[in-house]
This record gives sequence, C-alpha cells and structure tokens, in this order.
Amino acid sequence: MNTNTHQNAMTRREFIRWSTRLMLLGGLFALVSRHGSSRRKTQDVCTDPKGYCRTCAALKYCGHPTARSFKAATGHEEADS
Repeated sequence: MNTNTHQNAMTRREFIRWSTRLMLLGGLFALVSRHGSSRRKTQDVCTDPKGYCRTCAALKYCGHPTARSFKAATGHEEADS
C-alpha cells in the first residue's frame, strides 16, 4: 500500500503555521487600515459635551462649521486647509 498518495497535502504543523500567519496578516491589515493614515478625517459632529471649541481636544481635526469659524477667527487654521 502506498502511503504517499497525497504528496501535496498539508501537514498539521504547516496548517497551524499558515493559519497563524494569515491571522497576523489580517490583524496587521486591520491596524493599518484603522490607524494608517497620518491625517484624520474631519468630523462634522461636535464631540465636546459643552460645545466649546476652545477646550475641545478634537479641534485640530474638527470640520464642524462652528469649529471652522472658530479656527479662522483665532488663527488656528491649518496650513493645507
């Protein structure tokens, strides 16, 4: 009886190795797609509970009309906007 009929079959160790690589690659892809961009997209929803742009942590990236007006009035406007 010939035991080498499935020469292209994957061993258990190879299967675990490739599964681990695939999972790591998927996790890396998720990380890069979530945090890969150095610029954040502008937000149109105010995140500050009181609505004050001066104390808001997201002022730099905020695209809300009130925040844009505040940045233009105070000189906080970004160079590329």
